[in-house]
Amino acid sequence: MHSPSIRRSLLTIIGGVFVISMLLVFAAARAYGARAANLSYDRLLTASALSIVEALTVIQGELSVDLPYSSLSSLSQAPEDRVFYRIAGPQGDLVTGQGDLPWPKRTPAGEAPLFFDAEYSGETVRFAMLRRWIAAPGLRGWATVQIGQTRRAREAFARDIVLRSVLPIAALTLLALGAVWLGVYRALRPLRRIEQELLSRSPSDLSPVSAPVPVEMTAMVHALDRFMGRLSLNIATLRAFIAEAAHQIRTPLAILRAQAQNALDEDDVERQRRAVVVVEDQATRLTRLVNQLLSDAAVIHRADLRCFDEVLLADVVRQALRDSLPRADADLRVRFDCEAEDAQIQGDAMMLREAIKNLVDNALRYGCGEAPANEPDLALRLYAHGSAYRIEVADRGPGIAQAERATVFERFSRGSTAKPGGAGLGLAIVRRVAESHGGTVSLHDREGGGLRIRIELPRGSA
Repeated sequence: MHSPSIRRSLLTIIGGVFVISMLLVFAAARAYGARAANLSYDRLLTASALSIVEALTVIQGELSVDLPYSSLSSLSQAPEDRVFYRIAGPQGDLVTGQGDLPWPKRTPAGEAPLFFDAEYSGETVRFAMLRRWIAAPGLRGWATVQIGQTRRAREAFARDIVLRSVLPIAALTLLALGAVWLGVYRALRPLRRIEQELLSRSPSDLSPVSAPVPVEMTAMVHALDRFMGRLSLNIATLRAFIAEAAHQIRTPLAILRAQAQNALDEDDVERQRRAVVVVEDQATRLTRLVNQLLSDAAVIHRADLRCFDEVLLADVVRQALRDSLPRADADLRVRFDCEAEDAQIQGDAMMLREAIKNLVDNALRYGCGEAPANEPDLALRLYAHGSAYRIEVADRGPGIAQAERATVFERFSRGSTAKPGGAGLGLAIVRRVAESHGGTVSLHDREGGGLRIRIELPRGSA
């Protein structure tokens, strides 16, 4: 499938407008030429008919005429045409001329001339009919003078008018089309400059476009610059992610390899068992790290896509609990207080579920302290607050110091009270999910000890 061409589209549209305008001008010039030719030659026919009418006389009760030379001399200026005439008396009797000339479909009114076209002698002839009232002894009534001329000269005259009108306009149209082509070419040159600048760059150069562009293209260039800025940020994020992931994975792998080698070299069964226990522990840690890395990558990807739909938050929280609690201690007390069963937002259910699972996993792993007998170890709450919905996860762990709360949301950053084995990605994932939905995440001290993590999401569209 061929891509549309801006240059071709502009030239086609503008050229089409010019061609249609030219056709309209031609039609108007042709109509004007025909009117002008008819008007000019009709005046000649009228003048000839009037000169004949003036020559009509009544002699002894009979109509007579002595055709003046001037009556037909003006029509002889068109030698390619033929002239016909007829003079009839009040009773329709032929005085002189061709008696078989066609009559008009209607009778002339008074002495006003009547013009009509009719076929005669194998050609189209233009006729003028003029009547004059005769009031003489023995003769009263309307005398009729009919004179016609073939249309060759007037049609040639009309064509000459059309050519003289259209040829200059056609020449100007061609010049205008040339100017339009040049203008379109020059108007699209900035696109060529942008193309050359981008082609000349190295693959890693995602700086803004520096080529000067017209005002009409500024919005497009700014959009391209913003896109390259986002792409540069994503690449930088990906590089940092790969570097940190490689650093985090390297240590467990090194320990796994060393302990596996120790187990192979060790003859004592008890020492082999301890080495295998360390291998299993590091494998578990590595599995958790890989799972969190995959979760982080999935959240980054879906946050960029923003394929949001209607999401019931209560269902999301319950699903996250079902996914997380099977791994928890059977004696753990967990409570979910849902105060907004119909809470619904525009969002990504998978991302929201991952955020809550990370909060629950963190609470189960690091935040289960000594809770009062009548209180749960882990409490979740969903409720409405103003124009937002809040999801809170509260535990009875050691919490996070105030000085560290600004940094624990960074990737691979962990609090000083965190137990060994974590990757430092959980809260980073939670913050990314909250921000991608237009919300926030915050840390608060729980009454009686522990930590309360609050996700606040705006109602409606994110």
